[in-house]
Amino acid sequence: MSEENKNIVTEEDDDEMPELAVVAFGVIMEAGDAKLAAEKALEKLHEFDFEGADALFVEAAEHLRKAHNAQTEVVQSEISGTKYENSFLFNHAQDTLMTAMTQLTLSKEICALYKILYQKITGSQDA
Repeated sequence: MSEENKNIVTEEDDDEMPELAVVAFGVIMEAGDAKLAAEKALEKLHEFDFEGADALFVEAAEHLRKAHNAQTEVVQSEISGTKYENSFLFNHAQDTLMTAMTQLTLSKEICALYKILYQKITGSQDA
């Protein structure tokens, strides 16, 4: 958040969306994209396409990094003294981020299990 936008909390121009809402939308979009990438990675596992899944995990992690950084800026700004009104939208954004993080973690664990099963079934170490 830039310095000039920190007085976003209680009074806003009617024509502008509060900056906290803008940040929340960004977090929701990035976290949603991360969740979709993790879901697509699981689909790749059905074909034992481990490289494709891993690439999607990297993509998901990048989306999560962006979402987390945006959230962290708000938290650090509040620690520095910026006062925010309670925002249902920002709460939803945080929930969406945490859900996407859990989705990625579980998807990676499922991928590890697929690799173990693939190795056992095929006798190959190339998973």
